Amino acid sequence: MSLLLPDEAVREFEHCNKCGFCLPACPTYRETGLEAHSPRGRLSLVEAAWRGELEPGAGLAEALSWCIGCRACETACPSGVQYGVVLTHARRDLRRQSRRYVVQNRMTVPLLTLVTRRSWLRAALRAGRVMGALPLPAGLKGTLALVPRESGQSLPGQAPVPRPGGEVPVYLMGTCVMDAAYPDANHDARFLLAAAGARVLPEDTREGCCGALHLHTGDYEAAVGLARAAVRRFDAMLPPEALIVTDAGGCGAMIREYPRLLRDDPELSSRAEHWASQVHDLATALSSLPNGLQFRGQGATVALQNSCHLIHGMQEGSAPPTLLATVAGDRFVTLPGQDRCCGSGGVYNLNQPAMAARILEPHLREVREHGVDVWIMNNPGCALQCERGAREAGLSARVMHLSSYLRDRLV
Repeated sequence: MSLLLPDEAVREFEHCNKCGFCLPACPTYRETGLEAHSPRGRLSLVEAAWRGELEPGAGLAEALSWCIGCRACETACPSGVQYGVVLTHARRDLRRQSRRYVVQNRMTVPLLTLVTRRSWLRAALRAGRVMGALPLPAGLKGTLALVPRESGQSLPGQAPVPRPGGEVPVYLMGTCVMDAAYPDANHDARFLLAAAGARVLPEDTREGCCGALHLHTGDYEAAVGLARAAVRRFDAMLPPEALIVTDAGGCGAMIREYPRLLRDDPELSSRAEHWASQVHDLATALSSLPNGLQFRGQGATVALQNSCHLIHGMQEGSAPPTLLATVAGDRFVTLPGQDRCCGSGGVYNLNQPAMAARILEPHLREVREHGVDVWIMNNPGCALQCERGAREAGLSARVMHLSSYLRDRLV
C-alpha cells in the first residue's frame, strides 16, 4: 500500500534538491548523524513510500516519529521547501493506516482530549503534582516529572494597575496548556499589554484548543475541526480590527496555519486568512503598542530559550531578545543554543523522552557555564521541558515566562 498524499505535499518533496543545508539545522540529525533522522532523509523516505517503492510501515513511522517538527529546516532551506506540509500529511496518512507511531506514550491520547477541556486539564495537572511524589513505574514517573511544581511562576508585581481605555483592541489567547500550567503568565501578559496601551478585551473562559498538538500527532481531521471552531469563535467575539496576541509560540504558529488548513472551506477560508494576519507574539505586540514600557532589573544574568515555532512558524523570533535587551540593570546573554530546539516539540518529549533529554542537555550546560540566574521561556511546552531539565540537573537558574519576568521588572 502506498502513502496517500495531497498535491501540496508532493510539490514540496519534489522541490527538494537534496542539497543538505538542512542537516546542521536538524536537532535529531545533530544527535545521531543518521540520514533517516534528517529532513532530507525523511523527505526521501516519504517520496519512496508515495511512489510505492517503500512499504509505509514501521521504518517510515519510526523516522517521522523521531522528528520534533521544529521546522528549523525550513528556515535553513535555500529552496524554500515547506517540510512541515509533508510531515503533516505523511503523519496523517500513517495515522489512518496505523496509530502505532502516535501512541508510544500512553499519556498522549488522553492528553489530546484534556487540552480540549481546560477544567479537566487543570485537574489532571493538580493530580499529577500529587502523584509525582508517589513511588511509581519509571516511565510514568518520568512523564509526571514534566508537571510544574507550582501552578504559577510570577513574583508579586510592584507596578501600579494600568489605566483602562487603550485605543488598540487586543485579545490575549490564553491557550490551553499555558492556562493550566502557568496561569500567572497569562495574567502578567494581560497586565503588560494594558500598560503598553492596549484595550485588552475580556478573556473567553470557554476558549478551546487551537489544534496544534493534534496536528503534531497526525490527527489532521481533529486539528481542522478545532481550527474551524476557533475561527468561528474569533468572528463571534472579536471586532475585525482586534489583534490576537499569544504568549505561546506553538499556538501562534498553528493559527498562522489556519488559512492552509481551511482553504477549501467556502465559509471560513477568508476568515481564516484574516485572523491569521492578526496574530502576533506577545513580544512583537509589546514593541508595537503606543506606550513604550521601561524595565529595571536587579543585576541578574538572564538568558532566553526561544520558541522554535515562534522563530520558524511565526517568523517573529527576533522580538523577544530585542525586548529583553532593554531591561536596564540585568545582563541579557545570548546563549549559543538560544534559537535551537530544546526537545519539547508538542508531545515529542512524551513520545521520545530519551532523545528529548539528549537535545536539551547542551542547553543545560550553556545555562550552567554562563551563570544564568533567570532562564526565559515564551512557550509553555518549552517551559515544562526546561523546568524539568533544570531541576533534575540541579541548576539554580529560575525558569520564567517572558511575561512574568517583564512584569516583575516593569517601572
